Amino acid sequence: MKAFEFTTIGIVRNSFQEPEDYRKIKEKPSEIEVFEEFGDALLGIEENDYLDIVFYFHKSEKKLLTSTVKRPPDELRGVFATRSSKRPNLVGVTTVKLLERKGNRLVVQGFDAIDGTPVLDIKNCDTSLFAYEYDNNPVHRGKLKTSPRIDIRNEIHSNRTESLMIKAGQMHGHFCPGLAQGVMAATYAMNKMEAESDGMEGLLAITETNNCFSDGVQFVTGCTFGNNSLIYRDLGKMAFTLTKRDGKGLRISSKPDARDVIGEMFSGHEGLYKKVVEERSQDPSLMAAYKKSALDRSFGTLSIEFNKLFDVKYVLVKVPEYAKIVESVICTVCSESIMITRTERKGEGYVCLDCGGYPHGVVDGNGISCR
Repeated sequence: MKAFEFTTIGIVRNSFQEPEDYRKIKEKPSEIEVFEEFGDALLGIEENDYLDIVFYFHKSEKKLLTSTVKRPPDELRGVFATRSSKRPNLVGVTTVKLLERKGNRLVVQGFDAIDGTPVLDIKNCDTSLFAYEYDNNPVHRGKLKTSPRIDIRNEIHSNRTESLMIKAGQMHGHFCPGLAQGVMAATYAMNKMEAESDGMEGLLAITETNNCFSDGVQFVTGCTFGNNSLIYRDLGKMAFTLTKRDGKGLRISSKPDARDVIGEMFSGHEGLYKKVVEERSQDPSLMAAYKKSALDRSFGTLSIEFNKLFDVKYVLVKVPEYAKIVESVICTVCSESIMITRTERKGEGYVCLDCGGYPHGVVDGNGISCR
């Protein structure tokens, strides 16, 4: 059988010189010293909370096929059913929490390797199988079919804004303080009003901005453009109102100094933002530091006291009628189906606004316009 060669990419540094109870080793932080020639491979590693470390059992014995599991009662198992260091190939894998990066040194928690252990590889954790199994649990999947927002509803009720932020990020595409503020404001409003959305226009969210804040609002409240429960007022204010059909609502707006409050809590971010975003620096280390800082700032915003970021007041709003169900017709030019309310009559048929060159409303990053 072909033999394989491995290249050591780093070494473990801690206070444990000899193998002992792995639980004691895991309790204390270790450092992984990555050799200089592999320094570029660490680019962006700060964005990961957890890493898989592949290492070599340099003080262990080879080719043991069975091992006694040290727990009462002691039992004999095949080594592939254990985490024993005595194995046919002396390779170990441990998932660790990344606490800090100091240049080419990674400070980690939960590592069970001793001082001087050769490190063979470092990978970010792959949790896709766990996520797949959770999402496809037949009992829970059945529950989601009848109550698609049950997980979101439970997290709102328990004020688990970090979990909501992670899920909102899957829709929004990135994490930022604006999204965090949207999640915070919407969670507060939903709990205060004891509200829930079934996507049938019984609950309405009125947002006054089209920036990141609104995506947090849409995700948490369940009020979206698609289910006609999100109303957009092009006012450019980081604010939204949650109301039921009776028009009695709760308006939450960002305080004038909210940006300063967030900035003071994460003072180092502005300098990185200026260099990477405004000055367009392509320095890999600066870009990696900026991404890590932005992530910390985004999730850190969730920990700021609500009343330091928002003003809240009860309001009475004019609620629009339920969205009308209108007839669809075929455009005589492009032959596409279109709402009759978005057409112009031409002869015996209808022409869509696009084909007819008629002005129509557009919502983009600049707000509402007519084109």
